[in-house]
Amino acid sequence: MIQKTIALLVCAMGLVFAFHTASALPSNEGHIIVNLKKQRLYYYRNGTLFFTTQLSTGRRGMPTPRGEFYISDKDEHHTSSIYGSSMPFFMRLSGEPFGIHYGVNPGYPASHGCIRVGSMRDAAYLFQFVPTGTPVNIE
Repeated sequence: MIQKTIALLVCAMGLVFAFHTASALPSNEGHIIVNLKKQRLYYYRNGTLFFTTQLSTGRRGMPTPRGEFYISDKDEHHTSSIYGSSMPFFMRLSGEPFGIHYGVNPGYPASHGCIRVGSMRDAAYLFQFVPTGTPVNIE
């Protein structure tokens, strides 16, 4: 049996965030689809489109990996250990060194592989409503 550890934190605004520290948590509520061709993220809950936003994904030579992932952990005030840059509302994918976060979004692939949400408001919204364990399909 795989042991799972979860820490619940309550921030000053009264919001509860779960931070996963072991393996993926099952999520039957929703899933995310990242469409690389359209540069859009789609968040579905209970089979219904709940939210969508424009993205900027990995540029030529540094593409965003395709495949099936999950939100493994979240960090509201993340700083890249590779590039030293701020990545607010960071949601890591399957423990890999990339994720979904707020960042410059010119409307075309321009990142080093991460999935940038160009609106701080949209990034904060996703961070609040998407739980750890949520499946992410990058196609």
